[in-house]
Amino acid sequence: MKQENYVKKKFKIAITGNIGSGKTTISNIITKLGFKVFQSDKEVSKIYLKKNVKTNIASVFLKKIKNLFDEKGQIDRNVLGSYVFKDKKELKKLEKIIYPELYKIKKVFINNNIKERILFFDVPLLFEKKLHYSYDKIIYLYTDEFTQKKRVLRRKNMNEEKLKTILKNQLSRISSFDNFISLKINTNCSREKLKEKIETFTNKL
Repeated sequence: MKQENYVKKKFKIAITGNIGSGKTTISNIITKLGFKVFQSDKEVSKIYLKKNVKTNIASVFLKKIKNLFDEKGQIDRNVLGSYVFKDKKELKKLEKIIYPELYKIKKVFINNNIKERILFFDVPLLFEKKLHYSYDKIIYLYTDEFTQKKRVLRRKNMNEEKLKTILKNQLSRISSFDNFISLKINTNCSREKLKEKIETFTNKL
């Protein structure tokens, strides 16, 4: 019997969940397992340092926000975030500056890892921005409200008021997207258990 040659399917896998759901922890575990992960938040931090981005943000927000720049001449993301998260129109203006830059970096990441069969993407607002159609598999992370709050309030320049404002812009009900989700993980467990769940999932691909 002649053996058929075939190419294994490639997978683009999104990791998503609300703030404090454990996306960074899961991304770090996946990286240690040898997979490539595109971490949106890390890339966005780099984008804010780009000269053209700072210029564009200043042209839109400098007259509206006091202390937009810190003493080092960088965008104060805490001050900017506190302003835009209270007004969706202003948030969209910021997104129009940041997102095109993020998409460029993402494209480079994909091209640089073209030989990888499985690529992971940490996408915080996957369903909110209707980006779920772009991925073959989706891992949704969640935890209980107490744990979420505890994790987020540990962050620098974070408080309960800011957390509430951020959550208003994030998905509160996931049930309508259940058909798109390949794996749900409650991250309120040990790193070893999280690792086991990811390994079980990837081994089946």
